[in-house]
Amino acid sequence: MNTLGMTIVADIGGTNGRFALTTANAAEVVLTHPHTLASGQADDLLCLVQQYLALLPADIVIDGACFAIAGPVIEQQVHVTNLGWRSSAAQLSSALNFPVILMNDFVAYANSIPALGAEQLLSLKAGQAIGDAPVLVLGPGTGFGVAVLQPQAAGHYHPVACEGGHMSLAATSALQDGLIRQGRLQQAHVSVESFLCGPGLVKLYQAMAAHLEQEVEFHSAAEISQAAMDNSSALARQTLACFCHWLGQVVGDLVLAHGALGGVVLGGGILPRMVSFIESSDFVAGFSAKAEMADYLQAVPIQLALKSDTALIGAALWWRQYQRHH
Repeated sequence: MNTLGMTIVADIGGTNGRFALTTANAAEVVLTHPHTLASGQADDLLCLVQQYLALLPADIVIDGACFAIAGPVIEQQVHVTNLGWRSSAAQLSSALNFPVILMNDFVAYANSIPALGAEQLLSLKAGQAIGDAPVLVLGPGTGFGVAVLQPQAAGHYHPVACEGGHMSLAATSALQDGLIRQGRLQQAHVSVESFLCGPGLVKLYQAMAAHLEQEVEFHSAAEISQAAMDNSSALARQTLACFCHWLGQVVGDLVLAHGALGGVVLGGGILPRMVSFIESSDFVAGFSAKAEMADYLQAVPIQLALKSDTALIGAALWWRQYQRHH
């Protein structure tokens, strides 16, 4: 039987491209025909999409696609830096014979947040959100993603991309000064993403070991976080505690920068795995330590999105909005 009105949604990163189909007219987003493909096995973005198309039943008709991509999307053009891919929505639409729109992957993730149920959100800091103020969505994963949900009419939000993960990381203590000095021995610019993401946790651990003149024992973020959480390594525990406190500082900075009195939602792939640790850490203390701006931040609620894999839903919702306006 011929299936009409199917849309491709994808979350495409440097390692994997995750694809699925959805229909535009369903009451809620339902994803079917999921496949994960190795990005590095494709020559370019078009090739990866064609690999997915080859896996679909022949009777499926595609009416369009929304691709969420790990990289800045500017005027519907994208450069996936770590793969060397350059593409545009116009090129893809022409080659595939259906309309294509592109969006940043973390913007797609942010776009899914308003659709999450209350059971998928854990409160890290109570507060009272201001309804007509921006909501900050950010989180450490392979990198450090940041997006802002700008309030629109009737309780809707418009996600806006930014590259906050590449801001310079600020130190507020002698320990942080020392860690940044260690970081500068490895790279000229120590950004937020340098320490506050999965690969960054490894760099932070190595910097902590060098600063404290201790031996490096672990070589992956998973090993470091596990050793911290089961308290089998004092150095790992100190590193993860520093990670949480510094994360709080950065979140506070970004709330001040964006006026995000609508609240904060933390996501990404790392934090949902360490809920109890971050709850008992100095994350909130780091967030609140802004001198005369502490009162400004006091009412800002902070939640942790436990469902970290929702960029496909965000892309599907973005496509629906695109269809309504075209």
